[in-house]
Amino acid sequence: MSPHEQDQALRDDIRRLGRQLGQSIARQEGQSFLDLVERVRILSRSLRRDGDEDAGLELTTILADADLVDSMRLVRAFTTYFHLANVVEQVHRIEDLNLSKANAGRLSDTIPSLTHKGFSGDDIVEGLLRSSLQPVFTAHPTEASRRSILDKLRQIAQLVEARGSDRCTSWEQRRIDRRIDELVDALWQTDEIRREKPLPLDEARTLLYYVEQVVRHSLPSIWEDLDVALEDVKASLDPAVAPVVFGSWVGGDRDGNPNVTPATTRAVVELQRTRALRILIDELELLRRELSTTELIRPASEELMAAVEADREPFADVFARVGRINDGEWYRLRLNVMIQRLNEAARTPAGSRRYTRPAQLEDDLRLIDRSLRANDGSLLADGRVARVRRLVATIGFHLAILDIREHTVRHHESLGRLFMAAGTAYPEDRAGRIALLTAELNSRRPLSPPGTPLEERDALDVFRTLRDLMDEFGDEMARSYIVSMTEGVDDILAPVLLAREVGLVDLSAGVARLGFVPLFETIGDLRQIGDTLDQLLKIPSYRRIVELRGGVQEVMVGYSDSNKDGGITTSQWEIHKALRAIRTVAQSHNVRMRVFHGRGGSVGRGGGPTHEAILSQPSGVVDGELKITEQGEVIADKYGQPDIAHRNLDLALAAVLEATVAKQTSDLDPDRLTLWSDTMESMSAAAFAVYRSFVEDPSLPAYFQTSTPVEELGALNIGSRPARRSGGGSSIDDLRAIPWVFGWTQSRQIIPGWFGVGSGLAAVREAGQGQVLA
Repeated sequence: MSPHEQDQALRDDIRRLGRQLGQSIARQEGQSFLDLVERVRILSRSLRRDGDEDAGLELTTILADADLVDSMRLVRAFTTYFHLANVVEQVHRIEDLNLSKANAGRLSDTIPSLTHKGFSGDDIVEGLLRSSLQPVFTAHPTEASRRSILDKLRQIAQLVEARGSDRCTSWEQRRIDRRIDELVDALWQTDEIRREKPLPLDEARTLLYYVEQVVRHSLPSIWEDLDVALEDVKASLDPAVAPVVFGSWVGGDRDGNPNVTPATTRAVVELQRTRALRILIDELELLRRELSTTELIRPASEELMAAVEADREPFADVFARVGRINDGEWYRLRLNVMIQRLNEAARTPAGSRRYTRPAQLEDDLRLIDRSLRANDGSLLADGRVARVRRLVATIGFHLAILDIREHTVRHHESLGRLFMAAGTAYPEDRAGRIALLTAELNSRRPLSPPGTPLEERDALDVFRTLRDLMDEFGDEMARSYIVSMTEGVDDILAPVLLAREVGLVDLSAGVARLGFVPLFETIGDLRQIGDTLDQLLKIPSYRRIVELRGGVQEVMVGYSDSNKDGGITTSQWEIHKALRAIRTVAQSHNVRMRVFHGRGGSVGRGGGPTHEAILSQPSGVVDGELKITEQGEVIADKYGQPDIAHRNLDLALAAVLEATVAKQTSDLDPDRLTLWSDTMESMSAAAFAVYRSFVEDPSLPAYFQTSTPVEELGALNIGSRPARRSGGGSSIDDLRAIPWVFGWTQSRQIIPGWFGVGSGLAAVREAGQGQVLA
């Protein structure tokens, strides 16, 4: 299909859905209202396309005369049209990618490319063994669409795709059109606005829906592509290795959200566990259907048969159901027991028969794998058995790893109360706190006896809850404790000491069940990142924690707050320099750094093509480990359709692999790099000065509030987290970075995406450095 034909097919689909929407409006609101919609559309097009002033005057009159009901219905009509047009564009985007066979940057392209650069299959597998890509789903309040709307749009997308198939007959097209008519009517009758603010558990259900869809429908095909690509270079990856895992902040992000309580965290963890076990049960059911091997044709291993016989007594109820039907089908007999153990893990909090840890399930799957390979079943072992094993490695019994995040002030407040109760003053200065906290970490005395009553939202209560959850569900459910607004070493030592209080850290016993992650968000903090990390890793007790965590220190950099603080030019440049500093500290202390990028979807929040963003980082920064936020407003776009989700994850994993294997050292000329860095420093300084003069203008708060819908956005029920910081006023500083960006975007003044860039470029040109950036 030529580009012209592709474009025409896209236009035809949009027009057809537009007609179906018009018919739905006429059915439900009457022909007269549809005529009004059409008149507004035609006049708007004439004004925009032809500059027709008479059309503009008539349009102004119509809109001014419309009552509130008609105004709202007009907005809904055009909003629904754009929803449908976006759905069609997504479907055609997938088709265009498939037709063009666009593999550039994907695993199927990256792995052969690495071999052409001289890397062996073993080098590539070693890179994959080191690789861990972790998309972390967050519920930041910039996804305004309800799940009810998104579900219907997803169904319409599937129908549009089916209708466009070459195999779709005219009769089938009529049937599909009837179903689309039904869904469009349902869309029109669905309230687009949440009437109540969602609770964190509501947000968890929505985000876990996307994670579950990706796990069920996108990841398996990525693993198949990876296996085929490795086969071509005579290599393979153990199915027990998962280069992609998922994370979540929902239920764990306490920073500024009073709705996230310890009870909320427990509820979300239990929900995630239920979903994970349901996925695994479904996959084992499919495996049981496929593994119909009978001993009459191929035997099972003695090891497997012995395991089945050992199950007969403790699982007598299972064998009473299936023993006769599956007699001689040893794999099915074993899988029936495995499914029962998962069902009991999902239903009962205790019991000797249930699985308590994913490793137990993996052991049983390995047993099946060994038996198959010993009896002419290698292809079966490499098929669905391997798929289930990789799924277990990916989601465990937790589905997504829960990060916990809290503001640094909360930890100091909690410790202040504990030290006061113990008769010790908690220092107000940073040096004093570092000395006290370091001494306490080297001590074994508890600061508070068990059962000490706590104030509401006390940080110590979070650690107690986390300890209980990890005891009950396993350490895999949470790995990182993120400290917002980290400014110094004491901000990390404080939560470490609280974790020690509840037993999550016990250096004398060699225990460090949790990693501690400094989050650097402001320009000033980013500039100090190297010194802060260096000082932190020089503390023996803290360094011991890093060693117990596999020699990996996680560090998070914030794109949104640094942009709000310094503008896009300085934000991006300071983050780039911070990554260089992280690399230097990692090398000097012989540790691996896992960089966690707190990016959003828009340019002003660090958004952009993930593949290019990963490969553009300084050499040696991506050493296998990478975390990146997937935030509210882009999740539906990137993960709503299985094929698009596949492509996004494929490109990201391929970039991590390429950076890990081939970009550990720089291939740039050092003098050229120094010249470029000096030029960027000049550009950033000029841009920063202009940007700061803008945000410090006394008239800006009033202008921002009157020219953007920021106050209205704060009143919308699109997220559980308040738009302003706790106790904050109405100043720009009190406003969170996300509504700052969202407000400018909604008013089409994309300040976070460009302000200061031109001044920076002009400054370097005036200094004669323009060619350096060419």
